[in-house]
Amino acid sequence: MTAREKRLLVAAVAGIGMGLLASATGGAEEKKDDVRCWGINGCGAHANSSVKAAKCSVKADDLKAFETLLGEKEYRERFGKSEVHSCGSHAECGASAKILNWMPASLTECKGKGGYLVEEVGAPRKKVARKA
Repeated sequence: MTAREKRLLVAAVAGIGMGLLASATGGAEEKKDDVRCWGINGCGAHANSSVKAAKCSVKADDLKAFETLLGEKEYRERFGKSEVHSCGSHAECGASAKILNWMPASLTECKGKGGYLVEEVGAPRKKVARKA
């Protein structure tokens, strides 16, 4: 086997390994009846980075809704490291690290874990956070 063939084989095995690892950790798939449950996310497969890219962003008005609900002081204490992000590697570990994110969950699971929902209300549309 030539050096080039060995490099190709190593690259192929690495690619297969990465593919298997991704499917094993991607357990937070969003189901039809799931809600975006805020504040219950953890790390790894439980952070919203495991959800498809178009569906895991955190916007400024989402964070503002929580600041309004909790008050500035409590928001800073609980979620003070939260940042606006579009997804991917920016979706970090959850509330224990003072980072507010969401993950898909049934409404029952969200309620049971003390999660929050964000809804758009009124005209003009404004985001409002509430306990699940």
